[in-house]
Amino acid sequence: MKHSNAPSPRSSGQQIVRAAIHPAVGVSRVGNSRDGYYLGPEVYPTPPLPPGAYRDDEGALKRQAARFRVYGYNAGGEVVGELTPDRADVRWSAHVANHKAAWYQWIIALDIPEAAKTAAPLRNPKLEGDARRSLVIDGGEISIRGENAGGSRYAFKGEFLGTEVYLGELRTDGAGRLLFLPGHGVSASPTGAPIYDPKHNPNPFINADGWFDDVCDGPVTAEVAIDGRPIPCEPAWVLSAPPDYAPNVTGVRTLFDLLLDLFIGAGWLPFPPAISFRRHVYPILHRLSGLGWVNKGYEVQYGLSGPFPFTDADFVARLASKAPQHAELRRQVFNAFRDPATKSPSQLPWPWIYGDAMDVPAGDSPRQNAAVSPTQYRILKQWADGHFDDDWHDPYRPPRDLDDVPLRRQPATLDRASLEYCLADAFHPGCEVTWPIRHLSMWRSPFRLKHRPADVRPPDYGPVMTPRIALSADGPLHAQGPGDLTRWMGLPWQADTAFCRSGYDQDYDPYVPTFWPATVPNQVMTPAGYEAVMRAKTPEERSAAFGRRFSWVRPLSPDGKTSTAGQMKKMVEIFGSMGFLEERPGPEGDPQIPPRLMVASFGRDAATAADEEARRDLAAADAAAAAPADANWTSADEGKAAPLPVKRPDAG
Repeated sequence: MKHSNAPSPRSSGQQIVRAAIHPAVGVSRVGNSRDGYYLGPEVYPTPPLPPGAYRDDEGALKRQAARFRVYGYNAGGEVVGELTPDRADVRWSAHVANHKAAWYQWIIALDIPEAAKTAAPLRNPKLEGDARRSLVIDGGEISIRGENAGGSRYAFKGEFLGTEVYLGELRTDGAGRLLFLPGHGVSASPTGAPIYDPKHNPNPFINADGWFDDVCDGPVTAEVAIDGRPIPCEPAWVLSAPPDYAPNVTGVRTLFDLLLDLFIGAGWLPFPPAISFRRHVYPILHRLSGLGWVNKGYEVQYGLSGPFPFTDADFVARLASKAPQHAELRRQVFNAFRDPATKSPSQLPWPWIYGDAMDVPAGDSPRQNAAVSPTQYRILKQWADGHFDDDWHDPYRPPRDLDDVPLRRQPATLDRASLEYCLADAFHPGCEVTWPIRHLSMWRSPFRLKHRPADVRPPDYGPVMTPRIALSADGPLHAQGPGDLTRWMGLPWQADTAFCRSGYDQDYDPYVPTFWPATVPNQVMTPAGYEAVMRAKTPEERSAAFGRRFSWVRPLSPDGKTSTAGQMKKMVEIFGSMGFLEERPGPEGDPQIPPRLMVASFGRDAATAADEEARRDLAAADAAAAAPADANWTSADEGKAAPLPVKRPDAG
C-alpha cells in the first residue's frame, strides 16, 4: 500500500516544532552524460533500473543525483509529515568544494598502528602561501526554492590554477525537493603535468601534482517556515563520488554498517533487541553471493554451484531454520567469518576483502584483510547460537519506492539507503569517503555530521600531516566544512579506480582477496558472454558459459601492454564507457543458472575491447573443449587476460 506524506490534521500532537533534512548524508555520483541523470537509492534494497536506464542515447553514463527532503517533527520527536511548498516555505542552500590538490598526500589511513611513523606531505608543495588558494575549487554557497527550479544560475563553479571547474548544480523537483547533480567526471591538468610521476614524487600513486578532479562535498541547509513561523531545521551533507559500476551489488560491510556499529558502540543507538534472520542475518550472507557478479572467486565459492550458495532457496531455508539438525551448518558458516578482534593475518576467513594495511605478499598485520563490523559479527554469533527469529517464510515484500514505506520510517529509510551502496572497506583510501568517517568526533548525532560555521576558517596544520596531528583534539576530525570529506581521497579518482583490483598475489589466488568489487568490478559477464549463456544448447554448455568471467579493466589496456600512467589516463578518458552492470533475464528452467543475470554494459569507447576479449576467450574455450584433455582451457587462463600491476600499500 502507498503511504501518505501529508501531515495529519492539526492537534496537540501534530504541531511541528522542528524539521530535519533527509538523507542526512546524500550521495551523488559523477557521469559523462551532459543532461541525463537518475536518482540515487532511496530505499534498501533498491530495485534495479531497466537495461539502458543508466546511459543516455549517446551511450554516455548518466549522473546519479542526490535528492533531499524536509520532514517536520512534533515535540515528542515523531514524524508529522514531509514539508513541501504547499505546506511550508522551504529555501534550500548548499556549499560544495574540492580541496584535494591543497590537502595532504594519501599514503595510508592515519588511525591504524601501521601509520605510526607516517608523515604525509602536502600535495603541490611548490605552491606556497596565498598561491595555494589557486588549488582550491570552491563552488560557493547557492540557494534555491520552489518547484521545478533550475538553470545555470544554480551551478557550482570554481577555479583550479585559473581553469574553471564545474562541480555540479542544484535543482528542485515537482514537489520542491532538492536535487544535487554532481560534476561530469572531468579530471585534467591545466599545465600538462603527468598523472603518475615516480621520478619526482615519492608517493606518486593517486597524488598527481598539477591535477584536479570534480568530485566535491559540503553542507546542505534549509530555511523552513510554516505560516510565517520559522522552524529550526537540522542540516545535511552532500558528497559526489565516482560511479558505482555495479549499482545493485552491495559490499559485505557497507558505510551504513560501519556507522551503525560506531553509533551502537557509542551508545547513541541500541543493538537490535531481537535478531531477525530476514532483516539482520541474510543480508550479510546474500552479499557474498552478490559479489559473484563482479569477482570470479566469489562466484566459485558462493554461486549456485558453489559450496555456499546463499541465493539457493533450499540452502537458505536450512540456514534460516532453528531445527537442531541445522545448528552445525550455522556454526560452520559463522566460523568461516573473520573475527573483527582477531590478531591473525590469515587470508582464509571471510570476507575476502583487502584491509586498510594490505601488503603484497601478505604481511603479518591483522589489517591485511577486512572483517565484518563488530555489530555484524555479534548478529552472526547470536544466529549461530540459535538466538534469532526464523522469519524467512513470513510474508515479505521489499518497498519499491519511498511511498511504500510508512511515514514514520521514511527519514531513517532515506538515511540508510544512501549509505548502503557506499563502501567501508578497504579505507585504502576507499571509493566515496575514507577513514576519518569512522571517528565519532565527526558526528553530531547518528548519521548527521558536525558542520563548521561558515565564518570559522580551518586551521593550518603545517607542511606534513601525521597521526598525532590528525587524531589530536584540535585536528581535522571534528566539525567539517565544504570539501573536507573528499580532500582525503585519491587525486584524480580515476587513477585509484583503475588500479584497485583483485588477486595481487596470483600464487595465492588470481581472483581474491579483492578491493571494492561491489563498486569497481573485477571480472564480469560481458554482452558476448551473456549471448553465449543464452544460446547454449545443453545444461553443460550453459554452465560452462555462465562460469566464464572477463576482465573489467581490459579496455584500459586492450593489448595488455599499456603502462601504469597510460592506463590511468585512459580511465580519465573513458570512465563513462567502462562496464556498468545491468540486470537481464536469464535462461528459463535451469536450476544452476539464476533467473536474472548481471551483465556489464559498455559504452562505445570500451565496448570493442571488452567484447573482443570475451569473444576471443569464448572461442578459445570452445576449441579447447574439442581438444585432447591436456589442452583444455582453464579458468586460470582467464586470469591472465589482463596483467595486474602489483599494488603496494601506497597504491590505492
